[in-house]
Amino acid sequence: MNKIHGKISVGQNRRNDPAIFCEHGPSDFNVSDSGPLAGKRLAVKDVFQLKGEKNTAGSPDWFNTHPAANKTAESLSRLLNVGATFIGFTHLDELAYSMQGNNRHYGAAENPRVPGYCCGGSSMGSAAAVASGLADIALGTDTGGSVRVPASYCGLFGIRTSHSLVSVKGVIGLAPCFDTVGWFTQKASLLNGVGEVLLPKQSRSHPKITRLVICDAINQLADKHIQDAMTHYVSQVQNEFDVCETVYLSDVRILSELADVFRILQGRAIANEHGEWIEKVNPVFSADVEARLAMAMSISDDEVLWAVTKRQQWCRQMEILLPDETSVLLMPTSASTALKKSSNLSISEQMNVRQRLLGLTAIGGLWGAPQCHLPLFSVDEIEAESGIHPDDKIVRKPSGFSLLMAPNNDLALLALVEQVASLSNE
Repeated sequence: MNKIHGKISVGQNRRNDPAIFCEHGPSDFNVSDSGPLAGKRLAVKDVFQLKGEKNTAGSPDWFNTHPAANKTAESLSRLLNVGATFIGFTHLDELAYSMQGNNRHYGAAENPRVPGYCCGGSSMGSAAAVASGLADIALGTDTGGSVRVPASYCGLFGIRTSHSLVSVKGVIGLAPCFDTVGWFTQKASLLNGVGEVLLPKQSRSHPKITRLVICDAINQLADKHIQDAMTHYVSQVQNEFDVCETVYLSDVRILSELADVFRILQGRAIANEHGEWIEKVNPVFSADVEARLAMAMSISDDEVLWAVTKRQQWCRQMEILLPDETSVLLMPTSASTALKKSSNLSISEQMNVRQRLLGLTAIGGLWGAPQCHLPLFSVDEIEAESGIHPDDKIVRKPSGFSLLMAPNNDLALLALVEQVASLSNE
C-alpha cells in the first residue's frame, strides 16, 4: 500500500455486531477518496493483512503467536487505492478450514436473510456483513467453497476466481494449491466492478459466450427442490444462448470420488502449510476442525498419488465439457440451503454435510476454474418444530445456482453474470 496510514476513525457500527466483525483492526480506514469504488464500504476476512495490524485467521492462538503485518495484502491494497473504505476485519471459521460458519472462539454469525440459520463458512463474517447491509463489498477466500457456500446460504453474488489469477500475497493461506481470493456483493454489477479492479486486464474482445451446458449428473448432487428450481430457471435463461446442451460425463463414477480427491490434496497442502506451527504451539481448535487437521497430518503418499491421478482425470473431463471460452456450465452451488444454527450435529454428521458440499465445490476447485454464485431464486422448505406435523412451518431460504467457465475467463464470466442477473432485475 502506498500510504502507511490513511484516514481512520473508530467507528462503532461494527462493534455492535461482534459475531460479524472482529474487535481488532481499524474501522472506516480510507486511503483514497477517488476511484471506481469511492464510498464503497469494504469488509475484509481476517486473513488479509493490513500493514501494522494483526490477524486471527479465526484462532486466538494465531493472533497471539504472529506479529503485525509489515505490508498490506496486494488485493486489499488495490481496493483501498481505488476508493474503497475498510470498515473492519470479519470473523471466519478456524484457519478457514470449515464450511460450517461457526467458530469455537468467536461464535457463529447469524444469517441475515434467514434468522436462526448459519451463514456458511469459512467466510461467514464477510457474507453476513454484506447480507445485512453493513458492507457493500466483502473480501473472502475460497479454498474448498468458502465464498461460494456462504454466497448461496446468504443470497449473495459471490465469486471464486481462477487459481493464481488474483494475487494471494499478504493473505494467510490454508492450502496454497487451492487458495483463491473471492468477494461478495448484493449486486452483480458491483461484483463485476470489483473484478475490473482485481483481475488482470484480459482481452476485452473475448468471444461471445454462446453455449450453455447442463450436466444432469452434477445437478443431482443437490437437493431435489434446488434441482427443480434450477430446471425452471434454465427454461427462462436458455434463450440468451445460441445453444443449450445437456452433456454426459464419460465416467460419471468419478463424481462420487471428487470430495475425497479434494480432501486428500487439500489436507496434504494444509499439513505442509501449518503442520509445524500446530506442532509447536498446540493451538486449541473446535472438535470438528481438530479432527480434520488430524486427518490432514495422517495422509499417506499413496493417497496423494491416487488423488493426483484422479484430479488429472477430472480435469480432462472438464476440458471436454467446456472446451473453450464460448461455453459455460450452469450447476448447483451447494448441495443444500443454510443449516440451522442450533443444529447439534455430531462429528460424523458434520463430515457428511461437508462431504456433500465438497462433492460440488471440488468440481471447479480441482480444475482451478472461476465460478460465480447467482442468488436468483429462493426455495421453500419445511421446518419441523417438534416433529408434529401441525407445528411445521414453511421457511423461504436463499438459494440459486452457479455459472462456471474454463480457467482464466473470469472477466468474461463476470460480464455474463451481470447480463443474466439483469434478466431477473437482480
